[in-house]
Amino acid sequence: MTLLLALLLLPLALAIVLARGEPVRTISCLGAMGVGCFIACWSVMGLLRHRA
Repeated sequence: MTLLLALLLLPLALAIVLARGEPVRTISCLGAMGVGCFIACWSVMGLLRHRA
């Protein structure tokens, strides 16, 4: 449970640090990280489909 909480809070802390504490920039940074995560997951799923 503690590890899961740490994994969830790490991107939030990273976004706040990168955005220097500004709320709008923090939300934008989280959105960009979400899009990057979506693209990465989609690519991995595509690779797994082609191997199967």
